[in-house]
Amino acid sequence: MKNLLTCIIIDDEPLAQNVLEEFIGRLSFLSLIRTCNHAYEAIEAIHEHKPDLAFLDITMPEMTGLELLKTFTTARPQIIVTTAHPQYAVEGFEYSVTDYLLKPISFDRFLRAVNKVKDKLTAPDDLKTTASPDDTTSSPAPPAKGRFFWIREGKKLVQIDAEQVIYVEGMKDYVKVYLPDKMIVTYLTMQKMEELLPLNLFIRVNRSYIVRRSAIRSVNGNTIETTTKQEIPIGGKYRDTVKEVLRESFIGRAELD
Repeated sequence: MKNLLTCIIIDDEPLAQNVLEEFIGRLSFLSLIRTCNHAYEAIEAIHEHKPDLAFLDITMPEMTGLELLKTFTTARPQIIVTTAHPQYAVEGFEYSVTDYLLKPISFDRFLRAVNKVKDKLTAPDDLKTTASPDDTTSSPAPPAKGRFFWIREGKKLVQIDAEQVIYVEGMKDYVKVYLPDKMIVTYLTMQKMEELLPLNLFIRVNRSYIVRRSAIRSVNGNTIETTTKQEIPIGGKYRDTVKEVLRESFIGRAELD
């Protein structure tokens, strides 16, 4: 087991560097070995020191944080993204970052993110698992299903009316919730999302999509068109389920070609 975690800061903003340095200094199990002002300096630091954890800003000159993430293959530290821009959350999680902190960062949120890394790196090998987005730091589940449910959008908890959800798209450990006027990204699995949504209102049409039944405008072969004109493929595993829903929804017998 490893008790002391080495870390680096990759951020070009002195104020952000100071905040992270102060937070790191409060924790006895973290050791800051370098603060980098840009991505090129970080590449050298990671190669030289092989830190356990990197606090990575997204918007930096010459090479962005996302561009830096793309340069890694398998050998890289755990990554906690630190940024003032929530729109980068989707792309960030595509690179399997451990957590995503929005500036200004509070210490309690910083601590939760660091504890995720600590749990992953200090657990015995046979107990190590990928941090689950279903834990209480991500998005709380209501005690029972209902028309309304709560998800986390950045640092906010947002109440969602299930009847306003057009469809949900899953991408690894987060989902996009499409509403009539906006799209919300939240750190959650499709399985957990399916548990939050009322079964009588929604249908899973493939591994990556859940659609509100009343938002299905048409079905053409193996493709569903929503009321927002979004085309969604029907997965082979879910074809019979979609057929059954159509049969329930129409007076006549509904068939898929």
